[in-house]
Amino acid sequence: MPHAYYCAKCKNEQTDPRDAERLADILGLSLWLPKDKAGSFGFPDGALVCQQAIDEADCVICQPPIGRDCAWELGYAAGIGKKIYVIGSLPEDDWMTKIDIQYVDPAALAPRSRRPRDSSGPVSVPALAAQSGGGAGGASRRQSALPGHAYTRVAAIDCGTNSIRFIVADLPSAGHGPGARMVEVVERFDIIRLGQDVGHTGRLAREAVDRARAVLADYAALIIAFDVERVRMCATWVSRGAADGEEFLALVSDTLGLTSEVLSGRQEAHLAFTGVTRALTGGIKAPYLMADIGGGSTQFALGSSDAEHAVSADLGCVRIAERYLRTDPPTAQEIAAAERAIETKLDEALAALPGWQDAALIGASEAVTTVAAIAWARLSSSSGPRPGYLTYHEADRVVTDLLGTTAAQRSRIPGMHPGMVDVIVASALVVRATMKHTGKETMVVSRHGLLHGIAWSLGEQPPHTASPTTDVIGNGKVRP
Repeated sequence: MPHAYYCAKCKNEQTDPRDAERLADILGLSLWLPKDKAGSFGFPDGALVCQQAIDEADCVICQPPIGRDCAWELGYAAGIGKKIYVIGSLPEDDWMTKIDIQYVDPAALAPRSRRPRDSSGPVSVPALAAQSGGGAGGASRRQSALPGHAYTRVAAIDCGTNSIRFIVADLPSAGHGPGARMVEVVERFDIIRLGQDVGHTGRLAREAVDRARAVLADYAALIIAFDVERVRMCATWVSRGAADGEEFLALVSDTLGLTSEVLSGRQEAHLAFTGVTRALTGGIKAPYLMADIGGGSTQFALGSSDAEHAVSADLGCVRIAERYLRTDPPTAQEIAAAERAIETKLDEALAALPGWQDAALIGASEAVTTVAAIAWARLSSSSGPRPGYLTYHEADRVVTDLLGTTAAQRSRIPGMHPGMVDVIVASALVVRATMKHTGKETMVVSRHGLLHGIAWSLGEQPPHTASPTTDVIGNGKVRP
């Protein structure tokens, strides 16, 4: 189970862990208390148990005062690159101040600052309520290792058909150079299935809206806790396609105290292209063909330093699953119908992207990463391609293995995300078809995408979008 490792003097005997538990909760993690498992903190047994827990943890949460045991744990965590969150402050001369850590204000974690997951009502972020749509302005209080070059702390929210994503990140100023990267502070990924049944009813399901409300309340607490300066939330296909999309975005405004944006398909593609390409490493050469396979639509973008061509296809794993794959497991006729629909949409999309044949194929979104995770779970450490690349053979094998399986059987497959069980067949079909249609033997798998593009748009330069206008929702009304 994903967890946060908890560091505190005497392992909770002198420190109240409730703030750490609240922080872990809004990070979407359980809090791992070493004392419950180790029994003894002596060397080597207790230390080995703690070391293994740190290795497996998503992050480390520290709460002063710090004892000697905590010192080696924090040093080890920093050495292997774990994110470290400190609740409160440390002495100015403490050695930990020399490590890249994130400070969390305990006041922001007080129960009154966030709403329980199952209740209703607004949780506002007053400091952000007066913020404009998300452009320039506002000096950063965080200084980098380069004198005079500041970082700006931003938060981005990507509200899609299947999932909602959230990131707090520090963006480098222009003084860091064109190759500087954002520093990710915290990231959340929640499958809420906001597009549940929208393809059939044309409206958002009440239970889906309630799931979104609870998750957004958590994000509001994180925005406060991490002292965010600028926030941008963007909604995609589900808000464009649902008859009551405006009502949902008014709810978002009440919950976060922010004006929300509905991106056009082309804007979505451009932002996702920025998020993907700015994170590329390993000598992948331009031009790039990005396929961001979402729940309601798939964005394709083609270009080098920027997306020169972009198109949004009515092709998403949730829509395919709900429209065609209704049986558990799907029948041969359902699979064939889904494949025909996917092929038709891919033909239309690629026809609008001149020159895609010479581009490197990059896949983004949870559909791609889940298919890749299932494929790579079969590989031993001594075989298979280097991480980050999915071959057509692997994608085809995943599809073959998934066909004929029930949801219960799919839930036990290594690498499967629990929230993707009912749409993974559709996801794998779209991934495989995309590789087949483009004739690409390999797909670069990126965990970056629209969310990171939204974050980059909050930097010093105005956000880049393909369309000259964006539908902006304010007080539940669309305005130009």
